[in-house]
Amino acid sequence: MTANPESNHARLDPIMQALFASIPPEVNADLSVRTQVQAKDAHWQSTILPGLSLCILELHLGLHPRMSALMRIDPSADGIVIPAHNLELLVQHGLVADSETEYCHPFYIRHPEDASGNNQHFTLHSGGNKKRLDRTQLEFYFATGQLAATDTQRRCINLAESSLWLPGPVDKTEVMPLHMHNGNNSMLIRWLGDVSFKPRLDPLGEEVLVIDGTVSDKFGDYTAGSWIRNPVSSWQSWSGLSGTVVYYKNGHFGSSA
Repeated sequence: MTANPESNHARLDPIMQALFASIPPEVNADLSVRTQVQAKDAHWQSTILPGLSLCILELHLGLHPRMSALMRIDPSADGIVIPAHNLELLVQHGLVADSETEYCHPFYIRHPEDASGNNQHFTLHSGGNKKRLDRTQLEFYFATGQLAATDTQRRCINLAESSLWLPGPVDKTEVMPLHMHNGNNSMLIRWLGDVSFKPRLDPLGEEVLVIDGTVSDKFGDYTAGSWIRNPVSSWQSWSGLSGTVVYYKNGHFGSSA
């Protein structure tokens, strides 16, 4: 029996349905394989929402679809509305509004499904202007399909709050914890000096998005806007210069079947 494309499309997360007219091909779907997206080589594609472009970092289909992507908005667009359903959103340059509040960059928002029915949509606004030419500047990172059913705590964290920084894993580093749940960790890591270290937080792997500066491992150098996913077999020591900031995740390498 031939599968019904419309029924398959309906199985996608609400945000995926909002972005794509039909089911897109998978991207970097094998979690056991190390992969990277260099900022200079990023592939940007349009969506069915006018003014919103995506760089898909990973996209897994199947019974439990999940996706990570970078988003950017045409500065002339007058707000982009997306479903707010089990989303993790990192606002680096721009503004996000829900039914209660506006969150101006930089902000971290973790939004499980709201049982009360509130905040069902986010409206995204570009942080640039019509003359902005620097297309490597990060605007929004989002992940969907990665929150456990038991992970129900909403988080809205102002990343400009300096008091949230704590001592890091080694000297000359700091961390800003963003969320922890059953071994799932999200945080910012900041270099205060030139130093290398090797995180060992997850028995399955790690994911790194470079926010500012450059980090390096034995495979290369990664500038702002670059993304790396290391399964455990590819764990690396990260080195960075003073001022480098990365978004670091682990504990979310569950099955995508």
